[in-house]
Amino acid sequence: MEPEKWSEDEALQNYEDLKLVLETGLLNAGRCDNLHEAKGFLIEVQSHFKGLRLRREDREELYGKLQEAFTVLNKKIEEERFQFEYEALANYADLKPAVAGASDQAFHSDDLRASWELLLGIQSRVKGSKLLREHREELFNGLQDAFNMIKIRREEEHQVFDREAQANYTRLKSLVEKGLIQAEETHEYKETREFLKKIQSEFKGIKMVHEQREELYSRLQTAFDVLGKRLDDFFRYKKKNWEVKMQFTLSRFSADIFELQTALEKEQANLKELEDQLEIIVSAGKDREIISGVQSRIASALRSIELKHRQIKSLEIEKNELQNRLEEPDK
Repeated sequence: MEPEKWSEDEALQNYEDLKLVLETGLLNAGRCDNLHEAKGFLIEVQSHFKGLRLRREDREELYGKLQEAFTVLNKKIEEERFQFEYEALANYADLKPAVAGASDQAFHSDDLRASWELLLGIQSRVKGSKLLREHREELFNGLQDAFNMIKIRREEEHQVFDREAQANYTRLKSLVEKGLIQAEETHEYKETREFLKKIQSEFKGIKMVHEQREELYSRLQTAFDVLGKRLDDFFRYKKKNWEVKMQFTLSRFSADIFELQTALEKEQANLKELEDQLEIIVSAGKDREIISGVQSRIASALRSIELKHRQIKSLEIEKNELQNRLEEPDK
C-alpha cells in the first residue's frame, strides 16, 4: 500500500507545482505586449506537462486552461497579422507610385540634386513603413535603380564639364600669356592694366578645373606684379604724379577682391557638397565617427568662408577710401 500512497502524494504535489507554473505563465503572457513573446511563455508552460505524473482530472483541468489561453492568444496573433498585412498593402499602394514618379524624374529631370533629395525622402518613407518583405525589396530595388541612373547622369555631366573646361583653359591660357608678355614689354601701362583686368573678368563664372584655374590665375597675378614693378620703376625714375600709381593700386585691390571672391565661391560650393554628404550619411545611418568628421569639416569650411567675407569687406573699404581720395578735386 505504501507505493500507491506515495504515488498519490506525488501527483498532488505535481498538480500544485504545475498549477503555480501555469498561473505564473498566464500572468507573464498577459503582461507582455509582444504577442509572439507571450506565446513563448505559454509554450514554456506546456513543456512542463511532458512526463509529469498527474491525476487525469488534474491534467485535464490545467491543460484545458492552457489551451484556452492558446486559443485567445492565437486569435490575437491572427488579428495582428491581418492588421499588419492590411496596413502593409495600403503602404505599398501609396509608395509604389511615389517610387515610380521619383524614378521617372531621376531619368528625365534636369535638376539632379532635387531628384536625389526626392529619392532620399522616399527611401526614408520606405524604411519607416510597414511592408511585406517582397514589396519592400521591390521598392528598394526601384529606388536603387533610380539612384544609379542619377550617378550615371552626373558622370555624363562631369564629362561635358571636362570638355568645356579644357576649351576654356586653352582660350584663357592664350590670353594670359599675351597679357604677361605685354606687361613685361609695353610702355602703355594704363592700357595694359585694363587688358589684364579684362582677362581677370573672364575667370568669373567660367567652367574650369580647379588646378588649371589656379595655374592661370597665378600667371595672371604674375603679370599684374610685373606691371606693378615696372610702374614703380617708371614713377621712381620719371617722377610722374602719384595718381597713376594709385590707379594701379585700385586694380590690385580689384584683383585681390576677385581672387578672394573666386576662392569664396569654391569654398561655398564645397560647403554645399559637405552638407549634402552629411545628409546622405545621416540618412544611411553611418557611424557617428564618420558623421562627426564631416561635421568638423563643415565647421572648418564655415570659419574659412567667414574669414574671406571679412577680408573682402576690408579690401572693399580700403578700395573705396582710395577711390574717394582720387576723386577729390584739386585744392
